[in-house]
Amino acid sequence: MRQLARAAYITLIVGIGLFLCLPTLVVAVTSFSASAAISFPPTGFSLSWYANFLTRLEFLRSLLLSLSLAIIVALTSVGLSTFVALEIGRGSPRLRRLVEAIALIPLILPTIVFASALLLLAGRLQLTSSFLPTLIVLGGAHLMISLPFTVRICMSAYAAMPAAYEEAANITGAGSLLIIWRIVLPSISSALLAGGLFAFLISFDEPVVSLFLSRQDLVTLPVQIQTYMRFRPDPTIAAISTVMSALSLTTVLAVDRLFGLARIFGLNR
Repeated sequence: MRQLARAAYITLIVGIGLFLCLPTLVVAVTSFSASAAISFPPTGFSLSWYANFLTRLEFLRSLLLSLSLAIIVALTSVGLSTFVALEIGRGSPRLRRLVEAIALIPLILPTIVFASALLLLAGRLQLTSSFLPTLIVLGGAHLMISLPFTVRICMSAYAAMPAAYEEAANITGAGSLLIIWRIVLPSISSALLAGGLFAFLISFDEPVVSLFLSRQDLVTLPVQIQTYMRFRPDPTIAAISTVMSALSLTTVLAVDRLFGLARIFGLNR
C-alpha cells in the first residue's frame, strides 16, 4: 500500500511538472518553424527567427539596455544586501526577522499597483521628462523588486557561517575590514553570486514596471517584445522567449549547484 501511494505521489509530481513545462516546450518548438505565422506543430525547420532577433536594431538596443540595467541592479542589490547582512546578521533574532519582513514588503504589493504609483510620483517630481532621470527611476524600481531575494539569500548565508571564524580572526588582531575581506566575503561568496544571479534575472525579465516607465528612447527587451507582438506576431517572439527561458533555467541550475535552493529559502538549515 505504501509503495502504491509513493508511486501515485511521484506520478502526480511528474505530471504537474510536465504540465508547467508544456507551454515553454511548445514555444521552443514553435521558434524553429519555417512558417511566417505562429503555428503548432511547426511546418518545416528554420533558424531565421533567431537571426531576425539578432539582426534587428530595435531588439539589439533593448537587449543592451536590459542587460546593462540588470547588471547594475544585480551589483547594487548584492552590495546593499551584504551591508544589511553584516549589520543585522549577528543581531538579535527578533531584529533579523523584522528586517527580513520589511525586505519582503515589495513582494506583497502587486507589481501593477507599485508601477502605477511610482509613475505618478515620478511624474509629479518631473523625473520622467528626460532619459537619465527616467532611467534612474526605472533602475530604482528594479532594485526594490530584487532586494527581497538578495537580502534573504545574503542574510541566510551569513547566519549559517560559524561565528567562530570571525572570533578567531579578531583574536589574532585582524581588523573589521580585514575580517570582512578575508573571512566573511569568501565564506558567503556562493550566496553573493546566487543573489546577484537572481537579481539579474528579475531585472532582465521585469515587464510591468518597465512598461509603465518606458519612453521612445528607453525600451527594455520585455517591452519591445510586447510592442513587436502587437504589429508582427511571427515566431521571432517565440525565439526570444526560448532564449530568455534558457537563460533563466541555466541561472537557476547554477544557483542550485552553487548554494542550494532549499538552503536559500530556509528549507534546509
